[in-house]
Amino acid sequence: MRIKHYIQPIVVFLTLNIVLMGLFVLAERKIVSETKENYRYIAANQSNIMRDSVDTAIARVYTFSALIRANNGKTDFFDNQVEFIYKEISQDSGIPVKNIAIAPNGIVKKVYPLATNESLLNFDFMDTSQEGNEEAVKAYKEGKVIVTNPFKLVQGGVGMAGRLPVFTKKDGKDSFWGLITVTLDFDKMIQSFHLHNLEEQGVNYKLWYEDEKGKKVTLTASKKEAVDPVSYEFDIQNLRWHFDVAPKDHWYSRTQGAAILIVIMGMSLLVALLLVDKIKIRNVNEKLEQLAHLDGLTKCYSRHYLNTVLINQETGEWNDPRAKYSLAIVDIDNFKNINDTYGHNVGDQAIRAVVHVLQRYVRAVNGDCVIRQGGDEFTIIWNHISKERFQKKLEGIVKDVEKIKFPQYEEMHLTISIGGEPYAPQGSTRYSELLSKADKKLYVAKENGRNQYVI
Repeated sequence: MRIKHYIQPIVVFLTLNIVLMGLFVLAERKIVSETKENYRYIAANQSNIMRDSVDTAIARVYTFSALIRANNGKTDFFDNQVEFIYKEISQDSGIPVKNIAIAPNGIVKKVYPLATNESLLNFDFMDTSQEGNEEAVKAYKEGKVIVTNPFKLVQGGVGMAGRLPVFTKKDGKDSFWGLITVTLDFDKMIQSFHLHNLEEQGVNYKLWYEDEKGKKVTLTASKKEAVDPVSYEFDIQNLRWHFDVAPKDHWYSRTQGAAILIVIMGMSLLVALLLVDKIKIRNVNEKLEQLAHLDGLTKCYSRHYLNTVLINQETGEWNDPRAKYSLAIVDIDNFKNINDTYGHNVGDQAIRAVVHVLQRYVRAVNGDCVIRQGGDEFTIIWNHISKERFQKKLEGIVKDVEKIKFPQYEEMHLTISIGGEPYAPQGSTRYSELLSKADKKLYVAKENGRNQYVI
């Protein structure tokens, strides 16, 4: 009899362990997948910044090429024009320039600035025994700009250069005149990318390329290795670089995972010993279902909750026929600038801070809820609320968000824009129409200068 007595607790214990651990594994994979996707966006964003900066700097070789052709191969203009273009490159790209040189027949005759670059005069770019010259010969042969990977300069230091061949008309045919080169200070270029900001935000990284022998060459990297990174591949003219990023610890906290596994086993044992009845099992399932409806970052409701619980997908009507919903759309102003300036970790902090304000203005017991539509846009639904009360809530939200402070980023200020549509007994109460009206008012709030609500 005792063996039979323990069969049900054992079955419940084993079953719950299998189910909950399975859910834990799935949730862990989802968290890792979402985290990696966020890091992939960080890598892509930083890679685009680096690529655009280098492209902007190298592109100025075309200016000199056009001037040489316009002056029939003469270079008298160089001394008058080069200083302005030299400064303009650094201003536009943010990358310090090592030098600009013109080389008729591939031999340097003029270089700016001359100081610290004297050894470059009469340097033969067509001599492939020198570092960085294979790209010059390749540019001549292919008739287009070729960018070098970093190499040691004859005048000292490390540079990265763009080589552009210039062809002028001679007897009606294109004739090789020589080369234009813009050389960037590689070390200062890396500094200009402010990659150290990623380390401060808990992101390890490595910028690298693969040489002709298939060997990975590291251009720069964080102090700690990026373990199991996500990698973004991007091109700078003829070059292909890779940017790896990974969190400073792990994609998922092992300590937290172990704690969750212990909790799962403890819960299963407790449920087994107490002979969990159908009601308790149903409550557990309801909690798990609720977790599926929550947004991972903010813990407010997701669009899945809106579409499956609140709205009838066949009719577009609210599932609760007694509901009298007022609806508002909230959008964080200039949120892309926050991500671009401070990084996505700080952007996530900003989103959570705004959600904290929004949730203070809803009453869950009344059917009110905050829904994350995606990114930095949220929908708030209030049930059985007067138009006056609705307006006061929107006014309070705008003011409270403006008060949000970040001690470590004192210059960062958050504001939001809101479009609201209050409940009207004679008006339409369908979700899609309320959303459409609120969205138009959100657009008006944005057009009127943001940091406000429109109803």
